[in-house]
Amino acid sequence: MFCDNCGAQTGEDERFCGKCGHPLAQTGESRPQSSDVPMPTSVPLPGGDGRPAADPITGGRPEQAASAAATASVPAAQQTLTRKQIVLTIAAVVAIALIAAAGMVITHRAGLWGAKTIPDVSAIKPAEGKKLTANVVAQQLNDQGIKTEVKKVYSGEDAGSFAGLDGVKSGDRVGSGQTVTVNESMGPGVPQGTVGKTAVDIVNTLKTMNVPVRYKQVIVNDDAKTKPGSVVATYPNDGAAVADKKTGIAVGVATKGDGIGYDIIGTDKNQAKSTLESKGYSVTLKPKFSSKHYIGKISGSDPAPGTPLESGDSVTLYYGIDASQTKTVFTGEEGGQKIMANPGDFLTGTYCKSDNTTCLTLGMEKLNSAGDYEYLFNTADDADQNRMLISSHAYQSYGAPPEDSSNAGLLINGDTGAFELFPLASATGDVYCGDELMAGEGPVGCVNGEKVTGDGSSSMSSSGLTRRMDTFYTYFPVGSDLNAVESAGYFDADALAKAKKQKAADTSRPFIVMRDKSLYGKAETEIADASRSDPNPFIPAVPGSGKTVRTVKMKPAPSNDSVYYLVENGGASLDWDSLADADVKGAGDSTASSGSTVSGADAASKKIFAELAGSQYVFSSTGDGSEYSMMALKSDGTFSGTTYTADLSDPGYSVATAPRKESKFSGRFSSAKKGSGGTYTLQCDASALKTVDGTHAISAGFDPCGEFTAYPAGTSYDTFGTGTKSVLLSRGESESGPKDWLIVNRGIADDSIPGSYERIKR
Repeated sequence: MFCDNCGAQTGEDERFCGKCGHPLAQTGESRPQSSDVPMPTSVPLPGGDGRPAADPITGGRPEQAASAAATASVPAAQQTLTRKQIVLTIAAVVAIALIAAAGMVITHRAGLWGAKTIPDVSAIKPAEGKKLTANVVAQQLNDQGIKTEVKKVYSGEDAGSFAGLDGVKSGDRVGSGQTVTVNESMGPGVPQGTVGKTAVDIVNTLKTMNVPVRYKQVIVNDDAKTKPGSVVATYPNDGAAVADKKTGIAVGVATKGDGIGYDIIGTDKNQAKSTLESKGYSVTLKPKFSSKHYIGKISGSDPAPGTPLESGDSVTLYYGIDASQTKTVFTGEEGGQKIMANPGDFLTGTYCKSDNTTCLTLGMEKLNSAGDYEYLFNTADDADQNRMLISSHAYQSYGAPPEDSSNAGLLINGDTGAFELFPLASATGDVYCGDELMAGEGPVGCVNGEKVTGDGSSSMSSSGLTRRMDTFYTYFPVGSDLNAVESAGYFDADALAKAKKQKAADTSRPFIVMRDKSLYGKAETEIADASRSDPNPFIPAVPGSGKTVRTVKMKPAPSNDSVYYLVENGGASLDWDSLADADVKGAGDSTASSGSTVSGADAASKKIFAELAGSQYVFSSTGDGSEYSMMALKSDGTFSGTTYTADLSDPGYSVATAPRKESKFSGRFSSAKKGSGGTYTLQCDASALKTVDGTHAISAGFDPCGEFTAYPAGTSYDTFGTGTKSVLLSRGESESGPKDWLIVNRGIADDSIPGSYERIKR
């Protein structure tokens, strides 16, 4: 194909000549071959060849000129039509594009494609009688084409309720591939990651939990390691749920000061002892079963870590031990002979399930306040002799050492490092008459399930006796041979098979397996009077009995879901009630909801408290000594103590010999000011007072918890009311007056015995 204008060769699909730019006829169009005017062909033309002669000037022939003129007129028409077509085409394309764009905008905004708009979730209504849950909101969003995921978080809403959207809000647009997180409330708790943040940064978050929040000063010694004002501990622990909405949340705020620094945890035991001794404290090191990373290091203290101290105060530091020391801590010595030592403070502490929903606490208590021995109890039990926890058939000086054959059948006798804990009542048979324990007391029998007392002149037969399954614990320190215990058939086979399908217990932490009596079909059996001395089938063995006993197997078997782990460090290790309040900006509203003030005592009050501080104040609420209280008052105004009440239910006991029930109390004086005659007026903070119950508050002398007066030594006997005079009289101080500071509760009538605590040790 060639250009009609210049004759250059062109392509089939080209519309314009690449050489001269002339429009080209397209394929399928006819090209003009001659002029529109017919030429006469019958007349011979000059030239001899039948064609017209050439033009003498141009040299062109007539037919060439005519052809050129004819062809020149066609491209001009074609060029005009093409421009119109182009304009029309462009206009049509633009119109179509505009229509399409408008449609896209309309459908996009309608959510038919692309990004979606989050609807107003507050308008979502659950079914009648149902609460708005995260799943309901998620389903509503899914129905509108929005992808969702449900995440559990702590909040002030009830557990299971909808707790908001994470990172987005109603009206926001989200992409088609974006997933919206819908929060489901787990109830109030301490969000993971709270520890380590600055206290002021977590105030608003904790306010949303709708529970009281207390901010407490926790002493740290190395402020380069732990920044003052940062959160070092919480109760419940970081990431745990609130167990008691009335108690709420406690936050430990790092405070530079003198005392047992919270940062002592995890340090070398000998170095820690040396450091505290250099500050004037009396330090004792004691072993305690602890997690793997605390072996040989400080795992706790008494007073608790973070507690302020004064020079000369005594401190016990606990360092971690493992299963290799089990027999060592259970072995004592008396008269040059090895004996079985009682379970001691190497076991004390709080133990909780992995989800922190269920806990138990082991603590040391005295049966008789005048005695020298303390015994291990589950603190949920009464401090009754039959409830003390032991690991062999006997206790105190009567028990043979762990390796003695009399302990055969008990884990303490083996080499696994594990051991059992069970009440003394179990070792004596767990025999009951009705609902009363037959503890081997005097001439007592049982007739049809009711206790009867004889005169001792003849033996008594009994009927209606039963043997009951009691509380039972199996303890596994770090390094215990758990596999050996399991392989020996110690645990019920079905229970063990179930445990093996669950997540394994964390053996880097000490844990307890507590018997679950609900897993047994029979937890009680009737026995004949003659079989009272038979071995107890509800404990693994009866040492020294010489009888073969078919004992029940332990249920459950250990798994991460069933065991109770020792809670170390964190909030459980602090004595919150003894700590001064921390002044945290913005925390006023949240702390006020708990009834406490935010800041600690003022400087003037602290000076008075420092003068009054004493490790022992004593108050006897009865004239015969059957009930009295001991209290320690610290220089920050906090106090703690124990009320000792003689159990005179057995006529064989006197006030001096009766076992004592111990009831602990604690609180704080929020302020102090000078009074007349060298006295001080103290204000007791009722919101901080903790007693067993209202009756205990009375016997402890803190009902009401209001205004107290501190009287100096030598105050005239006649200054006091009748009740306080009787206290001084019983102490032989009717002439001299009190020998040291005497703190008296002014809210009790003069004819009653008010709380009258006299300092006997600074």
